[in-house]
Amino acid sequence: MLPANAHLRGAARIVAAVAVVCALLLIEFHFHSALRNTTVTYTLLLAILVFAIRWDRAETIAASVAASLGFLYFFQEPAYTLKANDPESYVAVAGFLITAIVVSQTALNARKRAAEALARKRETEQLYELGQALLASDSLQTTAWIAINQAIPIFGVPGAAFYLRAGDEIHRAGASESISDDVLRAACDFEVSARSGVSLVPIRVGEECIGSLGLAGVRSETVLKSIASLLATVLLRVRAGEKLLVEKRVSESLLLNILPGEVADELRAKGLVSPKYFEDVTILFTDFVGFTLSTEKLAAEELVELLHDYFTAFDQIITRYKLEKMKTIGDSYMCISGLPNRNPAHPVDMVMAAFEMLEAVRQRQRPDRLAQWKVRIGIHTGPVIAGVVGINKFAFDIWGDTVNYSSRMESSGEANRINLSERTYSRVKDFFACEYRGKVQTKEKRELDMYFANGVLPVLLNGSGHTPPPAFVRRYNVYFQKDPPSFPAFLAEQPVSEAIAESILVHGR
Repeated sequence: MLPANAHLRGAARIVAAVAVVCALLLIEFHFHSALRNTTVTYTLLLAILVFAIRWDRAETIAASVAASLGFLYFFQEPAYTLKANDPESYVAVAGFLITAIVVSQTALNARKRAAEALARKRETEQLYELGQALLASDSLQTTAWIAINQAIPIFGVPGAAFYLRAGDEIHRAGASESISDDVLRAACDFEVSARSGVSLVPIRVGEECIGSLGLAGVRSETVLKSIASLLATVLLRVRAGEKLLVEKRVSESLLLNILPGEVADELRAKGLVSPKYFEDVTILFTDFVGFTLSTEKLAAEELVELLHDYFTAFDQIITRYKLEKMKTIGDSYMCISGLPNRNPAHPVDMVMAAFEMLEAVRQRQRPDRLAQWKVRIGIHTGPVIAGVVGINKFAFDIWGDTVNYSSRMESSGEANRINLSERTYSRVKDFFACEYRGKVQTKEKRELDMYFANGVLPVLLNGSGHTPPPAFVRRYNVYFQKDPPSFPAFLAEQPVSEAIAESILVHGR
């Protein structure tokens, strides 16, 4: 129902249209001797066409009727009467009236179509603008936030609200007093609609309705369906992107589980990894004493469970010291320090990690355990060549005498002891108390100088009771220009462990 002021404006325009036509008739009648009836007709038709373009149908019809009557009154014989001597004059007047109405109606239709085209153009621009804004969304929550905050200025609505289903929960975003929670909840059960001054858009991804959008104010069904289709498309893309991101993270995680970070980056970028020479690294090997006997007594499942427990503890330890796990072969564990990131502190870091591994094994030597394993740990420092070999199930590996020497340090060691080569000893002797073993013969019948690492030098502990000891940190800082990556609390006290203390007594140190 139109308001009263709209009726008043319409009546005023009708009066104005009739007045303009009457004025034209009077002026033309004043000069009728110099004008032809055809000229008068064209002038009146032009005026009516202007009214049709600028105003509405009622004003145009009123002007057409007034022009027809005036033309009959002033320009058809006899003048000053609505009668005509010639019956054809009535036909001419009727033709004028019909022509005026048809012309005006054509103009009105053209104006209406132009207005509709402009409205569709504006709606298309609004939908495009909303689509451009939604391209930045990367999650369901972001999509909801953009839909609300962009719909208000783009569509010129006073408020908007979004409901998002998450399992059995429904979360609301946006504030609008005219859009109730019940209305938004119900929107998922209906097609797009406009009721009570609110436009409702159910948002479906496939067959699933995941939420709804409410706009304060009534919009066309075409616009609402376009918004619903746009949001569904964006949410499908977001879901696919989230799934792809998860898969990418899983893939990268799996790749980083078998390759160092820098090596994985090079493999992704180039498709291959160039061999690299590392002039100074430290390699650690471990081997469990009593493992072979356990394989005869334990079920395979129990054996694997035990190994998993020990190796998980070792993994956690080397992560703290930023070491690189190379591989496990049966019950043997191999890791390296100083590769792929060169690090001058790698021998010291490796020995501290070895003490933690030894402590982890000692803590697991309990009566309630399925097996009572001890561990031999061997460490050696030297150069290696590193690279990736193979194309199927490729592996990052290292080669060189340093690898062999490290393995011999382990096999030539003793249970629950850390056996060092002479080269490693020379790099860590300023930090750890080491016990010279003399020349020990390896299984290749070679005699090599070896040392047991027994704990932190007493002078670096100095009875402080702090972890890490200030003197140890100070020396580490002087040597390597950084703080130690970690320091086990048990190393701050001597003896390091019962096994080491007993060995010290046996070897007279």
